[in-house]
Amino acid sequence: MKKNKLLYIFLYFPFFLFSQTKQEKITQIDNLLDSSYVKQKEVKLQESFRYAKVALDLSKEKEYSEGIAWGNFYIAQSLSGLNAYKQALEYLDKAQIENQKLNDYYLHYQIRRIRGRIYMATNLLLNAIIEFKRAAEIIPRIKKQESDIDLANALIHENLGLAYGFMKKPDSAYYYLNECRIILQKIELKKSLSHIINNYTELADYYTSVGKITEAEYYIRKAVTLAKNSKFPFLSFAYTKYGDLLLQKKKNDSALIYYQKALAISRQKIELIPLYQKIAYIYHLSGNISSEEKYKLKFLELQDSYNSEMLSASNLAINTILSEQKEELVQKNKKRQSYLLLISAVILLLLLGLWLLFVRKTKKLNHIKKISSEKEQMLIQQKEEITLRYEEDTKNLEQRVNESFDEVVQLAKNNSPEFFTRFREVYPEVIVALLAIDPKLRVSELSLCAYFFLGFRTKDISIYTFKSLSTIRNRRQNLRKKLEILPDEDLELWFKKLVNKNN
Repeated sequence: MKKNKLLYIFLYFPFFLFSQTKQEKITQIDNLLDSSYVKQKEVKLQESFRYAKVALDLSKEKEYSEGIAWGNFYIAQSLSGLNAYKQALEYLDKAQIENQKLNDYYLHYQIRRIRGRIYMATNLLLNAIIEFKRAAEIIPRIKKQESDIDLANALIHENLGLAYGFMKKPDSAYYYLNECRIILQKIELKKSLSHIINNYTELADYYTSVGKITEAEYYIRKAVTLAKNSKFPFLSFAYTKYGDLLLQKKKNDSALIYYQKALAISRQKIELIPLYQKIAYIYHLSGNISSEEKYKLKFLELQDSYNSEMLSASNLAINTILSEQKEELVQKNKKRQSYLLLISAVILLLLLGLWLLFVRKTKKLNHIKKISSEKEQMLIQQKEEITLRYEEDTKNLEQRVNESFDEVVQLAKNNSPEFFTRFREVYPEVIVALLAIDPKLRVSELSLCAYFFLGFRTKDISIYTFKSLSTIRNRRQNLRKKLEILPDEDLELWFKKLVNKNN
């Protein structure tokens, strides 16, 4: 008997050792995923991405389905925070496919929520709201602690409030943001700190938008005070909204301080773009032209890059929506087809009665296909409408440029003191190019350059500026020398070439 026990231990020991090694690997993967989650909460997104990527690779090696699903999700969440929306959607799809094996409702909720945030960032607001509401429907099935369920509800209310705010529906936005605040008050501060700070900031932004400055100041001060007392480092959003409030109160210098504070800790394009624009605007109000141009240029460069990324992500988001609809149809068709196969087998025995049932089911299937086709057409139409809006925006921009040109020309003809200021706003590249050649050019010389750029002849300039023809000719000759323009070269053509060369 003792020998049999020793033999049993000898035979099964290698298997036991192997299972222990595999279990250790799974523990390592879970620890990596936990680290990714922690870095996500600390807004250290690149580190979160790296932990999740290692966890995902190990999970694939060990065929650990839970690690594959959550690894893909954390990568998607990190990429979304880094504004890489296209890639984030791809990883969310992978997480969702893997989660079909697990049927983890909490992961399903998280996938819906992050996809909704991406739709919101890419301006697919109706689709974002649909995703958020689908996520809310999943929450009652989640098996977690009450505080986790409350936090999940709070996040959905926050996201819905933001979406309705972007849609210019302030009443709905306030309802969801206020509900979010009420839910967060039930959760311990350690777990809800960042969300409470964001909620106070969003409520302050809402009150600022509707002109209730006292209420706005109350909430933004609460947000900043709570963050400082808790040593919460991620204050760029709150600082930006505080700057907006101070700007509305016409405290421009104070607003600039808070915008600069936000700029110092902001890393994402979605935060930097409006900050550059707002700082440029304050410098414009103060007459600091060089600083205005510096931040305006940063704003335009970053906005072009961001718009390109958003267009690509929007197309992928629409394709994802279409794909999801098709997948739903495929799943329904598979179930229907299985059912029809069963009916076909029974038809051999039941003949006419089952044949009638088959016909009825076929009609239902066609009806489902028709409905799905209509949904697909609707989504394609949405995609076309987005493209048309983009083209319309481009046309509107061109129209505004033409209107600005006419306005500047009229100011020039009227010899308006606002002429040069307005010209500099509409054609900043001309002034920048001229000052690059000769930084010592005076305003009067730059103004004369503006006339020539707009195509005015020397005689016209003399008439509109009430100066003698000889005076204008002398100034024109001086400009040619300073700018090193050949005597036989046409001034208007020279200016056009200068601007094209610097673009």
